[in-house]
Amino acid sequence: MKTTPLIIVALLVSVFLLTGCKSDESIVNPPPENNLIANSSFELNSSPSLAGWAANTTDTAYIRFALDAPSGGGSYSVLLKNEWSFPGRITYAVDPPLGTHRYQLSAWAKAIRTGFLPSSGEMSLLFRRAGLDSLRKSFFFSDSTWSYASFLDTLTTVASDTLVVMLRGNIHQFSSGYVLVDLSKLVKLD
Repeated sequence: MKTTPLIIVALLVSVFLLTGCKSDESIVNPPPENNLIANSSFELNSSPSLAGWAANTTDTAYIRFALDAPSGGGSYSVLLKNEWSFPGRITYAVDPPLGTHRYQLSAWAKAIRTGFLPSSGEMSLLFRRAGLDSLRKSFFFSDSTWSYASFLDTLTTVASDTLVVMLRGNIHQFSSGYVLVDLSKLVKLD
């Protein structure tokens, strides 16, 4: 009898699932490792959560959760509304290590169009010194499928500085819809 590679793979996966994992284990939000954002998947204990994030509103028309996530992102993502005058926006503040370091900001996102206008969302890194925010870098997501983006930045920080990760719906007047964001990470590389 000839065994096909597909059957062998299926058997190996079955053995791993039966012997390597307990049925009650479920890691939705793994330890942050070198990620400076503790709640990057917007989930805690298998429930949607904005723990650690600050929102510009409690109105669920602008910020809520979607039962949709990229691979490895658990079950939920955060959903931010596009609106010219008041988009859904969340921020995460980090007290960075002192000195000069290189950082990588990344996230997965997808745009959901609700009308005839396009939809998108923004991921930004802000640098706060003496209470003033300055935009370092940003990226706009506009794909209708989950897509990954990242950028690098090198910053020199002192004791009173803060790094702020901002995620928001598009602020352009010619947009409608939402952006879903998940697995946002701010990693100190060196």
